[in-house]
Amino acid sequence: MPYAAQVAVLRTLHVFGAIFLLGGVSTHALLRPMAARATDAAQQALYQLAWRVELAMVYTGSALVLITGVLMWIGDIKRFPGWLVLGFLLYAAAVGLDGAFLAPNLRRARTAAGEGSQPVAAAAMTIQLVAWLLLVVVVFLMVAQPF
Repeated sequence: MPYAAQVAVLRTLHVFGAIFLLGGVSTHALLRPMAARATDAAQQALYQLAWRVELAMVYTGSALVLITGVLMWIGDIKRFPGWLVLGFLLYAAAVGLDGAFLAPNLRRARTAAGEGSQPVAAAAMTIQLVAWLLLVVVVFLMVAQPF
């Protein structure tokens, strides 16, 4: 396969990964307030759905974005633009927030009766929105390549 075709395939997979990742995080941002207001049975169902979205969309999208991004950068290693460095750092921060707080919190919530205390639920929603905003900025940086 010619090099240009390989890059086109990698870019396509990279964009699909970004769509999955941002779509999964957006779904979580929408499901979390709904689960907070739901009855116990509905809350458990919403947390189960959120966990499946985490596995199917967020983890898959994150892996696709990371692997294809690194492969594209290795193919053009002489470039090291500022937008790429900043985008990677923001991506790492968003993934760190998800891995360190949101995913374990979601695992506990789907097995227990809800997220626990109200402050924990409020903190989870705030962290969820910060992670979503970081990913939106990363998408902007990758598309606009401002500097």
